[in-house]
Order: sequence, then structure tokens, then C-alpha cells
Amino acid sequence: MRSSIEKVLEEKGIKVSEGELELLEQQWKAIQQLKNGIETLKLNDADIGIIHHPGGVYRGKTVQ
Repeated sequence: MRSSIEKVLEEKGIKVSEGELELLEQQWKAIQQLKNGIETLKLNDADIGIIHHPGGVYRGKTVQ
């Protein structure tokens, strides 16, 4: 998985450190776990969206 992430980033001209690459890999794995089984859900159960905003505000406090 790591090599495919590196390849995509390289094709886009994006350079990341080893630490950033590890975080990206962990986030990708988490997203894949969330997606597991979504195909078997009833349509009414699958009408929500999951989005990721790095940083932002959580309960009125800035998150970094």
C-alpha cells in the first residue's frame, strides 16, 4: 500500500517525509475499514457521507 501512495504522490509532484507517509498510510487504512461492508447496507443506511478535514475546529477550539 505504501508504494502505491508514494507513486501517486510522486506523479503529482508532492514530496512527503517518512512520518507524513506513515500518517497517510494509517489514514488510508482507516478509510478502507470504514468502507468495508458498505456495499451490503440498505440504501437508507448508506445516505451519510464521511469527510476528512485536517485541522479545523473541534468544539470551538482550533485543532492542529
